[in-house]
Amino acid sequence: MRRFWSLYQARRWGEAQALLHPDAECYWWATAERFAGAAAIVHVNAVYPEGWSLCLLEVNPLGAGRVHTLLRVDHGGQVFYANSFFQIAAGLIQRLDEYWSDAAPAPAWRQAGQLPGLTSLAPDLRSGLSLDLGSS
Repeated sequence: MRRFWSLYQARRWGEAQALLHPDAECYWWATAERFAGAAAIVHVNAVYPEGWSLCLLEVNPLGAGRVHTLLRVDHGGQVFYANSFFQIAAGLIQRLDEYWSDAAPAPAWRQAGQLPGLTSLAPDLRSGLSLDLGSS
């Protein structure tokens, strides 16, 4: 999974596509979108408006060929998070279920001081795992 996200960060789309089964499926549940086929999955990311940077925060093996990743995406002053669940078989990504959210201020009724025990968090500036592909 680290290599997959590293290839996305490097915009090495053909190599990223090679990690996907040709009939792979990707689900973006927050926006009710389904992308069918490795080419479609890579294409939607390749044409996404440029200027984004990935920060891989976690990789969690779940067993039975499933892996979870937590990704922060910084894009033009905005911050997004993706919880991605990969299904791997025969060394290829068969299915990808992604749950995206943006980092936004809490609504007025949940501002610090409005609820017991609530404090505001500083921005998430974790450096994350290396996505450097080195010489590969």
